[in-house]
Amino acid sequence: MAISNDGRQFLNSILKLADSPEAGVARTGMKTTNVAGYPVLLGWGRWGGCEPNASGNIKAFLFLPYLQSGPMPLQKYNGVSAVETPLDMVMSEVPNPYNCKVTVTPALNVSRLIEGEYYHFILAMRPAAVGGGNNPTPYWDGYLKAVGASPNDVFKEYFSLFNVTKSQWVKMKSLNPLEQYEDDEPDSDVAGAQ
Repeated sequence: MAISNDGRQFLNSILKLADSPEAGVARTGMKTTNVAGYPVLLGWGRWGGCEPNASGNIKAFLFLPYLQSGPMPLQKYNGVSAVETPLDMVMSEVPNPYNCKVTVTPALNVSRLIEGEYYHFILAMRPAAVGGGNNPTPYWDGYLKAVGASPNDVFKEYFSLFNVTKSQWVKMKSLNPLEQYEDDEPDSDVAGAQ
């Protein structure tokens, strides 16, 4: 029994309704690796204000320093900095020049921040992408965790956590001197090849 074109289109429309978005992404060839958690990043930039989104979350607009290309070194061949500043971004007169839009952590008070001023930030961020089939639009999914005018105030807790973690690691190594830790010993295959 032959199926007519109308029948094929009808079956195709039924299958499209049953198709899950994950299967559609996998079929188009987009490969993704989910990042465990949100890495914490320190930075500075221009505050672009904030607004509530449709879900009622407050979204902040940040103008952060950036490189034109990921592989670009921090300094160009002639010694000039390759980092583009937020001021360069604003002066370019590009519409919507912010390069980071993040959710403000509910406990964080951003009402005292002045739009257009520069602040230090702690961000919890991970890469994401939305739609587009073979050409998804990448963006950063993230949260503003701390903000302030002084790096000492903003980064104080973050660096104290580093000191605690480092002292715990030293204590662990001293209590178990016979155990080999990956960070201390070279890979046996690499050492043998040298």
